[in-house]
Amino acid sequence: MTITLISCDGRDRIHKINAEVLHEGNLLNVFSQQIKFIPEQPIIIATDTILKNGFQIKIKYNSLENHDIVKIVKNKKNTITKVHYKNFEAKIEVLKDGNIINKSSISKALFNKFQNPDFWTKAIMQYVWIDYEASAKSNIYLNTSFHIPNTDTFKDFILKIDKNGMMQINQRNLTKNII
Repeated sequence: MTITLISCDGRDRIHKINAEVLHEGNLLNVFSQQIKFIPEQPIIIATDTILKNGFQIKIKYNSLENHDIVKIVKNKKNTITKVHYKNFEAKIEVLKDGNIINKSSISKALFNKFQNPDFWTKAIMQYVWIDYEASAKSNIYLNTSFHIPNTDTFKDFILKIDKNGMMQINQRNLTKNII
């Protein structure tokens, strides 16, 4: 005894274009989306600098894997690209004459007291760098910048660390493109 089952499922789809078939199955959005990560790979940048004024600055700047800002971009042909911009943080260690005077983590959380929460939900940290020219005998200056991707909107900050390790943060207004 042999039992044979024959199915004709899909016979009605033979004369439809692929987009129609995908639309019926609510799959069109899945195939018309792209997901992009910026940066694509994890980033770690380590800096260890000794200044002539006796300060040593160690900075470990890295991307955060599960902390990103998502921007949705509609492309030609009604395709959508979801761009995930990874946030960054920097761990700093400041030594003066061989003694640790400051250990800090620099991220958006440190700057949330600088008004406008809307900016902080959309922005990512761009970089942290040492301002060699502004640094003096009794203090050092670090600069950092935060940016809303795909806009001209950013905020710059100056971090002053004195010889006792006390940190002072001031916003630096360079342009009109500030939220």
